Amino acid sequence: MNISEKLSEQQLQNILLTIYEKGQSEKNINVTELIEEIKEHIMTVVNATE
Repeated sequence: MNISEKLSEQQLQNILLTIYEKGQSEKNINVTELIEEIKEHIMTVVNATE
């Protein structure tokens, strides 16, 4: 699976913006949870294009 072929620049920007906004709104961030959320967003987009 080549993620770069399935994930558009706009989709990546949307994911990163969502994560950035979450990071700005919370005082304490669990990095492991943040990474899992990023992973889930990417997998959702990739699986939707299959």
